[in-house]
Amino acid sequence: MSLNTFFASLPHEILVQYRDLYLDGERGSAAPPLPAGVVTLSDEQVTTYATDLATLFADPKWVRRRMRGMSRSAHVALVGLLHSQGIGGGTWLLQELTQSHGMSEDLWAEVLHSLGTELWVFGNSRQSPPLFYVIPARLAEVLQHQFGRRLKLQGTQTDEEIRLSPDTNYRHPLGFSIISFLTYLRQNRIRVTRKGEIFKKNLEELSSFFSSLWGSGDEEKILEWHLDVVQELGLCCHREGFLVADDRAIEGFLAAGPDARRTLYLSYFLHREPLLGWLLEELHRLEPDEWVPLQRIRTLYRRRYMGGVFHRRYVRQSYYLPPSGFYDPNPPLEVIQLAGLLESGLGSEGSYVRLSELGRRFISGEGFQELESREGIQFMVQPNFEVLAPVGLDLSVLWKLGELASLQQVDRANTYTLSRESVREGLSTGLRSEEALTFLSDESATELPQNVVSTITDWIGSHGEVELHDALVLSALPTRAAAVRKVLVAEGVQFESLSDTVFAIPREKQETVLKALQAKGMSPAPSVRRHDLADALGTQHKLPGRLDEPLDRNEPQRSSFPVKSLVMLGAPAAEGGKEAMARRGFRTGKVGANAVGADLSVKPAAAGAGALLKLSPAKTISVVKAAIRLKLDLEVLYPSTEESDPGGLSRVTPIEVQEAGGSSFFSGHHHGLDREVEFRIKRIHGIRLAT
Repeated sequence: MSLNTFFASLPHEILVQYRDLYLDGERGSAAPPLPAGVVTLSDEQVTTYATDLATLFADPKWVRRRMRGMSRSAHVALVGLLHSQGIGGGTWLLQELTQSHGMSEDLWAEVLHSLGTELWVFGNSRQSPPLFYVIPARLAEVLQHQFGRRLKLQGTQTDEEIRLSPDTNYRHPLGFSIISFLTYLRQNRIRVTRKGEIFKKNLEELSSFFSSLWGSGDEEKILEWHLDVVQELGLCCHREGFLVADDRAIEGFLAAGPDARRTLYLSYFLHREPLLGWLLEELHRLEPDEWVPLQRIRTLYRRRYMGGVFHRRYVRQSYYLPPSGFYDPNPPLEVIQLAGLLESGLGSEGSYVRLSELGRRFISGEGFQELESREGIQFMVQPNFEVLAPVGLDLSVLWKLGELASLQQVDRANTYTLSRESVREGLSTGLRSEEALTFLSDESATELPQNVVSTITDWIGSHGEVELHDALVLSALPTRAAAVRKVLVAEGVQFESLSDTVFAIPREKQETVLKALQAKGMSPAPSVRRHDLADALGTQHKLPGRLDEPLDRNEPQRSSFPVKSLVMLGAPAAEGGKEAMARRGFRTGKVGANAVGADLSVKPAAAGAGALLKLSPAKTISVVKAAIRLKLDLEVLYPSTEESDPGGLSRVTPIEVQEAGGSSFFSGHHHGLDREVEFRIKRIHGIRLAT
């Protein structure tokens, strides 16, 4: 919306006030002034005033002169409201300004009122303070140009030395740590509960195992962060009570490349807290050696966060405010700090933060690939079958190494061990026997020791001499085989000739090959022909030829309900329903629609016929009173009242409900004892209408 459109859309009363305040005496308007009390403008007048006002407010020099004529308190109030994106709850904004800048709420209310008289700030109601203070979006854009620097996050101007805090700075390499963590999940069984919580024993083992890489002191926080990241990105899943790595998702994650992985990390941060993107950009705008006081970040984040909350409430016309009228959310710095993007420091005036080197490269995207993997970094295979994989190793190589060797220790250089079990486990995942030795030889920084080569060859043995393949088989008549081969070559489809007329192609190329063959005038069958060896043996299960043909009764039918799961039906409605109620007479008085006994006159079973209910005292009294009014019997589960009374479930005809001394009870005829008994409401363990 332009300034011209904004002014033209204002109510005529406000537009006239703008004219009287800014056009008269500033630059006389082309339209004649209106008589006093007239607030209805013609279209021509609206257009004229809107054009003149838009021209005036679009002039930065004129706006700057107006700002200079205001008090410092007015500037502070405008900046606070702009921080909250132009809208703030009335009570909250007064408390926010008082907490941040002193003075009383009454004085700040007067400052905002003065800005209102100058038509910079508006309210959404006439009460004091209004439910919301509002700066219209177009006026907010004009003011943002004037207060540009004051609206930004500013670094400290102090000359004191700020010490780097070692306790809250995490420098573990991001990608290296995540892949090492996923390798551990792949090689170890991590039990989880039905709620998805990891067993305490497994948590302690994880924290202890990664303590060398993550540092000491906050392993639990870093572990929770890693668990949250890998689950949020879909790199692991729950399967049969265990937390397991998803190999296919990890392969896609590694194949995506550094830039795509950076985007995934950023999407995770924004999913955790949408304002983290804004906070990272603000910190990145500062100089690399510039610190920001933590209190300043908290103030700016609180205002922006609450501005979003109030904007949603204002747009949706939901004017509910927190009971206190003030909310102080903490910025989610821990999420990016645990990722190593943030550094913290300590000074004489408190805590400070700034982006780390990793954080700056993460935001800019320049050099992020070098942080994940560095050229020339390779692992080292030792004669004792240990493999050392340092930080900077390509993440795909690091993951593939975890498929062939078991992870023994994590640090700035991970330690893996090659064993018969680990090698054969890697081969069982689809790695060919010749690929295993080729991978170790190509990615090792030194030549493979001879004893390692001979031992691994012995472990592999005859593995892979016979393989199973999954492919789509394409067959053609001898007269069409040559044409089909030309189509496959022209489309760039990888294929293997099983015979002169039979070709094996990838399954995912089915649609491509079908369209290409149809374009060449061939008519391939669109459906894939399924073959089953049982067809030749004649042993497949024979299906009924017609719908009315009987099935084999000896086979279990899937539609049959398990016998052990059958449940008896509940008791019928008490006392015959509406007809019986009509014979007893109409109910007198009214019962609230939310009361338990409200529907008894229509449906007695609503009070619990057929089900023994444990109700609150108030609802129990409602049921008893309804039963008295309708002359129904109750079944009451009650503890023993005396030696002659065994207790348990008893049939009672209620007579009267009484309240005395802060307790409630009802008297009724006990059918088992054949006399009147008093029942305390609080001691009733269950109640229902008798059938």
